[in-house]
Amino acid sequence: MVAHNPAPPSHLPENYNEVLYWKLSHHKKLLIVLNVVGIILMGLALVAFFAWAQLWHVTTGGEIHAAQMLGTIAMLILTVVLHELTHGLALRYYGAMPTYGVLWKEMMFYATAAGHAFPRNAYVVIALAPLVGLSAIVMVLLALPLPLWLVLTVILCAAFNVGSAIGDMWLVRVALSYSPSAYIVDEKDGLRVFMPLAELSAGDV
Repeated sequence: MVAHNPAPPSHLPENYNEVLYWKLSHHKKLLIVLNVVGIILMGLALVAFFAWAQLWHVTTGGEIHAAQMLGTIAMLILTVVLHELTHGLALRYYGAMPTYGVLWKEMMFYATAAGHAFPRNAYVVIALAPLVGLSAIVMVLLALPLPLWLVLTVILCAAFNVGSAIGDMWLVRVALSYSPSAYIVDEKDGLRVFMPLAELSAGDV
């Protein structure tokens, strides 16, 4: 039973009922686990992107100056912005108007389209767009003739983006536990799932 009563979502077909209201902030232990897994994923991504860069560059030697370190910090901040903007572009592609913000208590940034219901598969694309899209762009960038400090910065930012996507990946896991006929409403740190009454009556969920 769903324990809340928000406004009905838009773009939801008739004869759909809400079957799940899931918020990451309600699962404190899981949030800690996901943060740890995100750090591990970041480390694995560092190795993977570094190996890819070595196909195109000599990634040892050279000096990194203070100004370049400041540039690296700026690009890490930019990575967070690009991550959420990529979510926003995907939301716009599927006809929604994104809004952006920060959940300071959980230290989470978000892009969402409150109250807009998406088909399950569209929601999966929206959730994974920064992970897949920005990683693909990084692989192209690392094949270009870049200076060493910029290569290393791009690798670090790419790995940071992968680690930051752990929450998105978990929400995709939740969404994929429902059939393709499901509709998903994105929340700031979670989702709402709606299923057709016909499937509920048949006991498929």
